[in-house]
Amino acid sequence: MNLMIRTISEDYLPMINSFSCTENNEILIQFTAKVRRRIIEHSREMERFLKREALSEQENGLSTTHLFIDKDNNKIVAYVSMCNDSIGLEFNEREELELRYTTIPAVKIARLAVSSDYQGCGMGKYLIQFTAYLGERIREFSGLTFITLDCYEHRVSFYEKIGFVKNQIQPITLPYDTPISMRLLLDEYLEQLENV
Repeated sequence: MNLMIRTISEDYLPMINSFSCTENNEILIQFTAKVRRRIIEHSREMERFLKREALSEQENGLSTTHLFIDKDNNKIVAYVSMCNDSIGLEFNEREELELRYTTIPAVKIARLAVSSDYQGCGMGKYLIQFTAYLGERIREFSGLTFITLDCYEHRVSFYEKIGFVKNQIQPITLPYDTPISMRLLLDEYLEQLENV
């Protein structure tokens, strides 16, 4: 695949409008009908964000969205939207990591989606690596310890395999469908990438 990475702009609106990230039936079949409906709705939320909100959020300085484009097919393969963040850690988490502050600086993966046509090709891992390398660059100018994200239960195992852990401090939970707050220690992840 011949990939190029571009920051979202009006130039890419035709490609953006045709982007779809709804999971295929092979992935969805393992879940109950109720969970499948939720997963499909989450995918549609990711599509709506890219099509309706990403550009204006970027123009307002709220997040930056990076498009991964297959140059051969002129299609968006995936996107990642990032913003600044900080996370609170419980005392035992701070002690274990030898961090003395209660709030720790991070870069947040606000949104991450892979096109339906490219799922299962390793693009999700590639987007995490891209975020880590940008995090390393950001750290040249500003403090940064973690990559953070919020994900739904069906994605937790994917992120845990990469090295993310659930934060002890979680957002207020709703009984039906609440994102789970997770973090990845940037230095450990970069070291892991170097050893591969």
